[in-house]
Amino acid sequence: MEPCSRRDFLKQTGLGAAMLAAGTAVTAAAKTARPNIVLFYFDDLDFDELGVYDPLAFPTYSGAREKGLFREDMNPWLAYLDSPAIHTPTIDGLAQDGARFDHFYVTSTICSPSRYALLTGRYASRSDGVCRDFPPGGPANVVQNAHLGPGESNIAKRLKAQGYATGMVGKWHNSDWDGPHGGRVKGVAPDADPRDPKVAAAIREVYDRGVNYIRERLGFDYVSRVYLQNKEALGIPRALQVHNLEWLVEGALEFIDAHHEAPFFLYFASTTPHGWVGSADFLKADPCATPAGMLDTPPKGMPPREDTARRARAAGVKGRLVEATWFDDAVAAVLGRIEKLGLAENTLVLFISDHQNRGKRTLYEAARVPALARWPKRIAPGQTIGSLCANIDVAPTLLDACGAPTPAGADMDGRSFLPLLTGRGDSVPWRESLLLEVAYARAVVTKDWKYIALRYPPKLREAIGQAEPKTYAWDGTAKRVTAGNRWNKKGAVYIPYGANKDFPGYFDPDQLYDLKHDPYEQKNLAEDPACAERLAEMKALLSRHLQDLSHTFGEFTRGDGHGETRMRGK
Repeated sequence: MEPCSRRDFLKQTGLGAAMLAAGTAVTAAAKTARPNIVLFYFDDLDFDELGVYDPLAFPTYSGAREKGLFREDMNPWLAYLDSPAIHTPTIDGLAQDGARFDHFYVTSTICSPSRYALLTGRYASRSDGVCRDFPPGGPANVVQNAHLGPGESNIAKRLKAQGYATGMVGKWHNSDWDGPHGGRVKGVAPDADPRDPKVAAAIREVYDRGVNYIRERLGFDYVSRVYLQNKEALGIPRALQVHNLEWLVEGALEFIDAHHEAPFFLYFASTTPHGWVGSADFLKADPCATPAGMLDTPPKGMPPREDTARRARAAGVKGRLVEATWFDDAVAAVLGRIEKLGLAENTLVLFISDHQNRGKRTLYEAARVPALARWPKRIAPGQTIGSLCANIDVAPTLLDACGAPTPAGADMDGRSFLPLLTGRGDSVPWRESLLLEVAYARAVVTKDWKYIALRYPPKLREAIGQAEPKTYAWDGTAKRVTAGNRWNKKGAVYIPYGANKDFPGYFDPDQLYDLKHDPYEQKNLAEDPACAERLAEMKALLSRHLQDLSHTFGEFTRGDGHGETRMRGK
């Protein structure tokens, strides 16, 4: 295979744009009564990486810096906001034409459990992966082990049963790490030449196995342009460890073109903006590099990357956030094809982040994420949804939108928020609180308050008791940096993403936060006598939320057989 030059890329992407403009539209009569569905799920996207949200009104790194809560010695690789300017007109337009959620949560702030909850409508602690590692009846560590098993139901399977064509492109990250479909290539050196025939064959063999597994066992008719894990964890040469939105978009357009005459469901799981480290990365990366190997020709369907950067900088964008316009262009390409085919009026579009960066792998406000919805046929423009919604609600909402029954109980923990979007919110009671889970921590959140409980299992508590205090992350790991680097001194304790530095109460077993007055969760009120009644109320709420789950959780334990849950101890 010949390498793909920059000149080739500009030429090919220009041709792709021309082909899109020349596309043939279908008539309105070809639309089906049930909506087409496009679900965008972006990776590590923060509120301050979209223009539609005020970066100072929502907990973000830029807001923390503005309030004097952020120091570059804490997380220097995230001190990226050179200016508040953002240029994401297409994504912002989703809110203008539809609805913006201001209290949308993901129930776990790690990639795999977040995706599991999205696709199933169930808490990740119910997943085949977590239950295999931690059998029900004991405590569970909810991390990247939330694998979606082939015997479990998910939204693709349910929509397929309703006659939908189902398609998936982008980041999967929901299968076993080292299993036959886990997606990690073994025995390939990081500096290997991806064009070497043996290297290329090894990469392709693992990639094809993973894609076939998703297609054959997890309900998707079309599976293409897939990152089976995070790009850095695929075991592929470094030359292939890049984001390639053009590649994803090309697959999405291929799926839409093939299935636009029947109702379709497209799951577009972007790898961006996960792992950004500099504004020029997407300009430097080879557009022919993919986790399936090197392409012979560049993907089609998006503007040239240089043009993307030019437009962003012309709009006043600086630094890392130039790349936000790149993923805005990806969304524009997909929605542009839907518009060209005459399908926009009856297409439900959801745009959601899998979690924020600040507090990732915790239950702080990294769990509160950007979320937008557009469906011109049903959703009035310019709405702001203030109710507590979550990623577990997405699957039942999509079933509701297509007129299908929504399972209850353990089959689906979420509920449809379609009434909130279509003006019927007053006719249905809505939740006042929501359960969150990650690692050995559980939380309950309301619009104004959050209670976090950190409960290590007994054996881990014994180990912690023999060690220095405040060294264990919420998942039970204790790491020390043994060699100096730019953000940790030699011998320092390493907690993922520096959360112990961002949140003073990180190691406290009981944490209570007044989100209305302390959205950055800097003051733990659990020991404040004036908040004792509030603490008891929030503990009782968490207790009720936990009673239907199958794992135990520290002092929060099963009741007396009457459907209640009691607490022992504090």
